[in-house]
Amino acid sequence: MSFNSTINQESELTYFVDKLSPLLQHQQILFFEGEVGSGKTTFIRHLLKSLALKNNQDLHFLGSPTYQREHHYNLKKLNLIHFDFYQVDKKTHVDLEDYFMNNCLLIEWPLEDLKKRYLPDAMLIKISVKDQSRIIEISSQNPKWLP
Repeated sequence: MSFNSTINQESELTYFVDKLSPLLQHQQILFFEGEVGSGKTTFIRHLLKSLALKNNQDLHFLGSPTYQREHHYNLKKLNLIHFDFYQVDKKTHVDLEDYFMNNCLLIEWPLEDLKKRYLPDAMLIKISVKDQSRIIEISSQNPKWLP
């Protein structure tokens, strides 16, 4: 599966997250790639708020976990962990098995080791900047991500 689109305003992210959020469940991984400032954390914020809204639940978005490395969000029907590996040495081995079982993982700046292990089952969201617009490319090798 692969999907590309151009976003000209942040409010247009609602379309993407409303299509994506019903597909999320435990034991799934979403990788987010893009240059600094491209909108990875903004996409995740919109996604989490969409999930909370569908569950009639308040959500306090904690921002990017660049320095803490992870933030946990426990919603009524789904637990999510937002990781950011920007400051982690790219050759570091990270084991996510304990996190994976009962959570959906949202990973910014995925390490090569993680992509090697999990990309066949994960969804990859690449965000690039062109002028003032964002080009969002969503892809996965796994058919479970098909809407």
